Amino acid sequence: MRNPGLAAALVATAFLTGCSSTPSDGTPTPSSPPTNPPHSTGNQTHGAPRVTDPLAIDPFLQKPCTSLTEKQVTEYLGADAETRPKTDRSAGPSCAWHSDVLSDAQISVTYPQLGDEGLTSIYRNRDKAAYFTEMDSVDGYPTIASSTIDNRDEGECLVTVGTSDSDYVNIDMYLGDGSVGKLDPCEAAHEVATAVIGNIKTANGGK
Repeated sequence: MRNPGLAAALVATAFLTGCSSTPSDGTPTPSSPPTNPPHSTGNQTHGAPRVTDPLAIDPFLQKPCTSLTEKQVTEYLGADAETRPKTDRSAGPSCAWHSDVLSDAQISVTYPQLGDEGLTSIYRNRDKAAYFTEMDSVDGYPTIASSTIDNRDEGECLVTVGTSDSDYVNIDMYLGDGSVGKLDPCEAAHEVATAVIGNIKTANGGK
């Protein structure tokens, strides 16, 4: 469930801190559901949980900036946030939203297309990660905080949510200068991940 208090804190303190990323056009979430949701595949290994109700992410591969609505971006980063789409990245399409230059906060959402193992590929390499934490699921979808570089003390956290046994979405948070040390960047990323998954579910017909 969305935490209005956290969203207000993010806006009030310019929630993310400087970094580079890839954005889009801040358009609202797609309203028509995809016709062919992805199928869950084989047993997961290395401890990765299965996704029992897979979500199709195809519309977001074409328009990653629909991952958050304009209203949501404004709630998190303010009305003057800049949207930067990037659909030609080798790692997968992404979108980044930047607050004004005074706070240098940022949200980045990426749909990695480097394989078809979903969270299994991350769990397999968990011992190589700088941090790896299983978080509360987002509306039933398995969620972890993990990265090969640990910048959490500087206000950055990468949260990953499995959308099917073959796909996942990354939410990378950069807290604004006024929020570093005051907010947990992983909890902030989890909050935004909840909004992203909610929008993906809406695009899947509200399943």
